[in-house]
Amino acid sequence: MLKSIKIIMLCLFLFAGNTDAQNISIPSNEAIEWGNKNGQELLLTLGVENIVEKHAKLDEMMNRHVNLDYISKFVLGKYYKKMNKSQKLRYSEIFKRYILSIYKQFNLTINPNDINFTIDKVTEHKNFTNIRCSIDISKLSSNNASSEKINIDFKLIRGEENRIQAVDLVISDVSLVVEYRKRFYKMVLDEDEDMNWFLDKLEDITKANEETFGRKTINNLHIY
Repeated sequence: MLKSIKIIMLCLFLFAGNTDAQNISIPSNEAIEWGNKNGQELLLTLGVENIVEKHAKLDEMMNRHVNLDYISKFVLGKYYKKMNKSQKLRYSEIFKRYILSIYKQFNLTINPNDINFTIDKVTEHKNFTNIRCSIDISKLSSNNASSEKINIDFKLIRGEENRIQAVDLVISDVSLVVEYRKRFYKMVLDEDEDMNWFLDKLEDITKANEETFGRKTINNLHIY
């Protein structure tokens, strides 16, 4: 089960800022090419032995292929609208650091040959395109079943510089960004809806993650 969670976390943060995102669909052929290219790049990155080099590459993939600004605004929802300009800027910077600090808690030493993925379906909607992937983790599982797959849906839009970027991921009908919104709303309510207190709390959590799991690669990306 733990190994399954590792794979899910990788997908959450790597197929996953940019205020000029366009809510338009991506042609199916481009979505398929995006999924195959980045999936293979991710598998190759997992084979890198140097942990600093690996984290730097994963951080780069995150910043390029996941629209963190779009996600950060969605997960804070109505509370984002209540913040002033200074608070919004601070929140955007902390959120990026927070997301990049999370996956580093997991052991990402995985043999790329132990993972297979396929793109099973592409659906173009008016404002986005959804791609459904199957990730076969049979070789990672202690279960003796002949096949063990995780089905994942990625929501894609146009981002900065006309890039294709992920803005949500759904596993077994559970949306990542919706789950984050629940978490952040609770944090805000716990701080009596005082946005400065919330930002202080989020920064404390982020700093703790960075100090525990290292912030060298984050610093190299000049995120804040």
